Amino acid sequence: MALPFARPSTLAPGFTFSRCTPEDIPQMVSVYVAAFTQTNFVYWWASDLNVMTKWTEARFRLRFRDPRDQQFKIVDDQTGQIVAWARWTVPENLKGLDPGFRLYEDLEEGEFNGPETQYMQNPPPGSKEELYHEFFGGIKGMANKWDSEKKLALQLLCTHPAYHRRGLGAALMKDVLQIADAEGFTTYIEALENAVPVYQRYGFKTVDQLQFDRTKAGLNDTAVVDIMLREPIAV
Repeated sequence: MALPFARPSTLAPGFTFSRCTPEDIPQMVSVYVAAFTQTNFVYWWASDLNVMTKWTEARFRLRFRDPRDQQFKIVDDQTGQIVAWARWTVPENLKGLDPGFRLYEDLEEGEFNGPETQYMQNPPPGSKEELYHEFFGGIKGMANKWDSEKKLALQLLCTHPAYHRRGLGAALMKDVLQIADAEGFTTYIEALENAVPVYQRYGFKTVDQLQFDRTKAGLNDTAVVDIMLREPIAV
């Protein structure tokens, strides 16, 4: 599938940049789990990672049917494995990401058929249900407060820990942000604590915060999500 921009100039040789497809979901989830289990934000997860993997795969599949969502991946050419990927939710009037985009609307037997908001009403089996609803309710509340639907939103950026500090996150962001600049769109992100300094380097500024009390999960600290905005840069 065509990209809406050239191969990122910052991406090192030995990696391929392309759009994600539904066939990528198992690898996308693998990278997601590897990335997020190293953060403070799995306190509501089910203890069985197989349960979380199955639930997340079904959730990710729904995003390929959403006309607002565009997903890009980086593959290590030596292994053929996805090592980083990003999901952007694109406002209707931003057109620069359209080239090469397509929806995948075919249903597999027994697959959930409905919007993600409906799917998310049911937490993963064995998860901490109250904390699950508190977490995603907080995220949704901030998205509404900051009117994220009218902005370009970086929903997820996952890099496998073995590939940190190799510029993959930058490659997934730079060209998309340049399109946002060219079309005058603000970019929204809900940033985990460990990622805030990275996003600051690309012009994001913290405008709000969410705090989640992890003592409810038997831990002794607070998990913080920074709500960050990046205003378009004149080109």
